[in-house]
Amino acid sequence: MELRGIGKRYGTNQVLQEIDLELVPGRCIGLVGENGAGKSTLLSIISGKTPQTQGTLTLDGQEVSFRSPRDARALGIQLIPQELAYVPHLSVAENLMMPNWPKNRWGVTQRWLRRAGADAVARLGLDIDVRRDMIDLSLAERQLVEIAKALLGDARVLILDEPTASLHARETELLLGKLRELKADGVSLIYVSHHLDESFEISDEIVVLRNGRMEDRRETTETSLGRTVGLMLGGEYEKPEATPVAAGSPTEVVLRLQGWNSELQPAIDDVSLEIRTGEVVGIFGLVGSGAETVARALGGHEKRVAGSVFVQGSAAEVPVPSTPRRAQALGIAYVPAERKTDGLALNQTISENLTLMVLGRFAGAAGWMKGRAQLAGAQALATETDVRCTSVRQDVGELSGGNQQKVLLASRLAAAPPVLVLHEPTRGVDIGSRTQIHQQLSAFARQGAAVVLVTSDVQEAIDATDRLIVMRDGRVVDELTRERKTKSLALETAAGGAVTHD
Repeated sequence: MELRGIGKRYGTNQVLQEIDLELVPGRCIGLVGENGAGKSTLLSIISGKTPQTQGTLTLDGQEVSFRSPRDARALGIQLIPQELAYVPHLSVAENLMMPNWPKNRWGVTQRWLRRAGADAVARLGLDIDVRRDMIDLSLAERQLVEIAKALLGDARVLILDEPTASLHARETELLLGKLRELKADGVSLIYVSHHLDESFEISDEIVVLRNGRMEDRRETTETSLGRTVGLMLGGEYEKPEATPVAAGSPTEVVLRLQGWNSELQPAIDDVSLEIRTGEVVGIFGLVGSGAETVARALGGHEKRVAGSVFVQGSAAEVPVPSTPRRAQALGIAYVPAERKTDGLALNQTISENLTLMVLGRFAGAAGWMKGRAQLAGAQALATETDVRCTSVRQDVGELSGGNQQKVLLASRLAAAPPVLVLHEPTRGVDIGSRTQIHQQLSAFARQGAAVVLVTSDVQEAIDATDRLIVMRDGRVVDELTRERKTKSLALETAAGGAVTHD
């Protein structure tokens, strides 16, 4: 497949210019760039979701024009999107086979569905019961099912947009191994990931986009990670030093969990922990460890978790919040893992999303909203958190993933809660935005709050926290601080055995 002079304009906004690429059987292009660089638009054009404004696409020497993603899939072009596309209350098997439904639909039985679905997950080496509803799976399991769904098709070109964003090291290695097999079979790959080490590991060439233009393109062996980051950001990148906890360890408990238990999957067993003033505390574990259950329960999204919780300012310990409203009443602000389905109102403005948690500030005596005050407040929040937009009046769904995440975080910070809980806060976010978010979390904690960071990204778990709590099989198994807070020890403890890489 060849792309020649590909460009895309929305009104007067030129988001892509003069992109030339060749997709060769058995080779992988690592496509990198900041959020907003044009990566998602380019992938949408290649996969048939969005028509280009300029340029041509040719497949096997013939010019092609896609009216929809179905046209692209019919020609062997498969996209695994960053934002998962599944039907929550259908089974894993039904979701897997939906785009691969046999033509003789009247002959399809549940038995056939289960067998075909089981074969699909087995092909990727997964241990998932295909009879379960998608909504009952963990985020990482849903991601793996979506990957298995795309691999069911006879792909000639496979496009992966942040495929490992919610996966742990073991699942990531499994996926990269499968992609190497596909390359050996002659499949052409486009791999998009903010985990640049993965891009360098799987790709044959690295293509850097910046501001809609191709900034650089060269063989992976002829470039470096540092050079690539510099090209992405438009200058030399220096990783900022983390702000240490103030001298004299914090002593005031802001959040206490006591005896949390649940038979949910993933289950948790007697989870107890304390978070103190000024701390950013991470919770890390592999898929099934129970870390995700703790995060969701803190946000009021798990009704069947027993135990108690204490938040600074409360008179006494209370039961685990069973609704988001109860969590908010306790002083817990929650940033969910899936921003587009659980965190943002995509068809509302940036201003409306930014001020969602503090609308009372902008209400008059009769209950009318003070529009100008709301816009001014939203603009101040957007400036403070570096949300890059044309106007806070534009729909939040028009922003890049990284800027959407900044809006989501800023909306929770606006209320200045005593406890901030974040579940996968930098999933699908570029290195620049990721650094900004980590700095904001540190600064917020140092103002006297408690920050709980639940992440499946072990590097983030190490870099962005003061203490790291490791979970395995539903229990807290270790707490890592200072010189013990290393990537290798975190992975070893979470896996229950030694690991050989750092």
